[in-house]
Amino acid sequence: MALEDSQKLDYLWKKLAYGFTKTATPDNKEAYNESIPSPLIYRGDLVMSDSGSIPAVIPTESNSVVEIYKDNASGNNWTATVECSEDLTSPDNRTWKTNLENWIPPQFGSTYLVNVYVDSTGASSPQTTGTKLFQTGSGDNDEWFFDYQSGVLNFNGTNIPSQIATGVTGKSIYVSGAKYIGTFGVSGSEVLGNLAVANTTITSTLASGNIRLSPTNSQEVIIDTTSGLVMPTGNTAQRPSPADAGTVRFNSETGILEIYNGSDWGGIAGGGIQAQELNGDGSTTDFTLDDEPVNAASLLVAINGVVQLPDTAYTVSGNTITFAQAPVTTDIVDIRFL
Repeated sequence: MALEDSQKLDYLWKKLAYGFTKTATPDNKEAYNESIPSPLIYRGDLVMSDSGSIPAVIPTESNSVVEIYKDNASGNNWTATVECSEDLTSPDNRTWKTNLENWIPPQFGSTYLVNVYVDSTGASSPQTTGTKLFQTGSGDNDEWFFDYQSGVLNFNGTNIPSQIATGVTGKSIYVSGAKYIGTFGVSGSEVLGNLAVANTTITSTLASGNIRLSPTNSQEVIIDTTSGLVMPTGNTAQRPSPADAGTVRFNSETGILEIYNGSDWGGIAGGGIQAQELNGDGSTTDFTLDDEPVNAASLLVAINGVVQLPDTAYTVSGNTITFAQAPVTTDIVDIRFL
């Protein structure tokens, strides 16, 4: 014996409206008297991660989150009105499929209510040449219901509109509206303030925004790992500008860890003291260093084994060392970066 419709409605009322399990008939226990929770299942893979980017009013063109379907698609940033296919497993002309899922429902805004038309099969501009069918019907119990998740339209009234009634051929149902095309799943990007979290990556949503870790009082920022910490890496031209004093990075061009002291970049010894040998010609006094030292005293300069006096025998500006007297071709100029 089939379950009575009243029992089915009681189940839906208790499940959808109250989130409770049906344990008795309404005569014995109303919905607010039920007590066993039975919340709806929200599948993580169907969560619209970018739903916060859906505007309150349907946009005029498609974007990375919303795909628009309407007439005259050629050369425009939207897609043509969808011609539906009839569901042949249902009564004649009763149910039509867009074959597209995740249409944006009116809960995001009233302008997302889909528009439905009937026109000749293969029509190119059904919004112009077709007949619009209103959700409430024409007054002859011929209303329709659109399932926005499955993209299926069903004439759920007693009758079907005369333009597409049982036995009518050569006609199709067309749907115009908006479909969600953003990211799905709870593991997608989530915006927290000005931070975007996607899987294990945290980025700033600002065009120029630092990510700051700021513990309270005198507490520390602790990276709890036994493996290692990878520093920002780039060549000399990619140094941040302006940089904050104390900025540390690995220079892929010089192969050393470097730090900015507020005015100059200097190397932090990595794998030992870095050395450089210069070749003089008797006239050149300016030479380019492999690294940019903090000052002249942060170099150990020796010519033919004789250590030179900083700021007297040589000066440093940026990554350029200038000798008071040009080294000759026979000089062995050895530089150690301290």
